[in-house]
Amino acid sequence: MRWIAATSIAVAACGGDDGGAVTGPCDEVLKTGIVAQQTGIPADSFDCDVIAAATKYGEPDPMLFKAVMYGESRFDYKSIGCTNLPCGMPAGWSVDESGCLGLMQIVPACGGTPGNIGLRTDGHPNMTTDMASSDFATSIFKPSINIEVGIFGLAGNRDEVEQLYPGCTEDQYTLMALSNYANHGSAQGCTTINRTYLDYVMPTYHEYAMAAGYPGHAYTY
Repeated sequence: MRWIAATSIAVAACGGDDGGAVTGPCDEVLKTGIVAQQTGIPADSFDCDVIAAATKYGEPDPMLFKAVMYGESRFDYKSIGCTNLPCGMPAGWSVDESGCLGLMQIVPACGGTPGNIGLRTDGHPNMTTDMASSDFATSIFKPSINIEVGIFGLAGNRDEVEQLYPGCTEDQYTLMALSNYANHGSAQGCTTINRTYLDYVMPTYHEYAMAAGYPGHAYTY
């Protein structure tokens, strides 16, 4: 897993990865001005949290995570999904605790979180959704925590596929990691990936990159 970033992206000044550089404060680099029609929530609400986590875990393309959040939750931080319980129900957990949670629809039931963030002392996820509650500071639904856990997971997927399938390009590893984010094990080679999920996420990615004047990656697959 990538705990310390070695990346061109920085929290205060962000660099693009496709030749040109984009610089500016964290709330401007990814700014699209777009609102999710389904929820009325601006797509730019969590940009600084996205950039901070992408930097921490060495992820080269923070805009990708805005597209993932749109696809997974329409930016509704309280979202709960995955009634199929992808990793089952740990002993003593509720159905909601075992599902997909928050902005990035993370699944703590699949193996916890980095440093146990978003979890209670008993190992269950902190399911507080009331921002006015003192417990929200450590909730799995708190945007900064939820985003960090999601990006940590994708960075771990990247490390895994880099070891399993040497010789792919950085963009191919990104797509493979994203493929495994939706369906772990679906990435089985540089171009053997979950194309259905990528077809779901990538149109939003390109829309957001264009709206923000962001140097988006081509991501051909």
